[in-house]
Amino acid sequence: MSTIAIVATGGTIANTLDGRVPVEDVLAHIRREHPTTTIEQLAEVSVRDVLREGAETFTPREWLIIASAVNDAAQDPHVDGIVVTHGTYTTEETAYFLHLTARTDKPVVVTCSQRKHRSIGNDGDKNLYDAFRVATDPRAAGQGVTVVINDEIHCARDVTKTNQRPGGFQSRSVGLLGGVEADGVSWYRSPRRRHTAASEFRLPTDGTLPRVDIVATYAGADGAAVDAFVVAGARGIVVNGFSFSGKPHQDQLPALRRAVDADVPVVLVNRGGDGRVPVESTDGFVRGDNLTAQKARVLLSLALQTTTSQQELQRIFDEY
Repeated sequence: MSTIAIVATGGTIANTLDGRVPVEDVLAHIRREHPTTTIEQLAEVSVRDVLREGAETFTPREWLIIASAVNDAAQDPHVDGIVVTHGTYTTEETAYFLHLTARTDKPVVVTCSQRKHRSIGNDGDKNLYDAFRVATDPRAAGQGVTVVINDEIHCARDVTKTNQRPGGFQSRSVGLLGGVEADGVSWYRSPRRRHTAASEFRLPTDGTLPRVDIVATYAGADGAAVDAFVVAGARGIVVNGFSFSGKPHQDQLPALRRAVDADVPVVLVNRGGDGRVPVESTDGFVRGDNLTAQKARVLLSLALQTTTSQQELQRIFDEY
């Protein structure tokens, strides 16, 4: 039988009307209420309860705590896979951070819940059970970090929360990796971009990441936010630019060029949330491929640990 480590961080999946509970309580509830489908029938369980907070409070500090726990678990020869329980607000960011920094081919599955534990229509118990089904599936090895929710297997790079319903997580036009059905786990595609064991990124030794801020583009936008972020210490800027090209408003351009001149790289993404941004190498800006602004921020913060070169950053966004 496989051994799966749970890295528990809190979130709605462990939240009740009386407050957040240890993930062990969630496991006990599943054993009691669903004795024929207990998680312990799938795997031996090892619990690492690292946080018990709402994901809306998370910062890069929490990413580092979670990633360190995942890497520690992955290095344990007795652990065959890792399940991370998380709140939905920032699941997509933590999952992508792990996708880039978990140094393992072992399955890493992030799961969450749109409804509170023990509430009517609670989806968390099923999501947690399904996460273990995926983590114990031999075909999950090498797939990078996945997000399992609502019977669906999403790639951490592509998934985003769109609403509060159980089916509110979507992988946009690129689609699911697979699904979790009553009779088994189905896989239909694999990530082609670099991740996990093939990633060049490492966790920072000093426990901090370069500050990266996101600037919105809209009719009437100017450079005030860009200048303010640079003054505040931003090491990089992501522009949630016009669809499809990621182009900023013309009145933002002077401030963005000042940022680049000050060695603060600027990455352009598409505010429509889907579709690749074409690469143009002559204006000094990096193109963020088809990443959302929040995912581009994660990647840029890791990349800035080693480079501010436009050419090198463009290579990274093209490969990841």
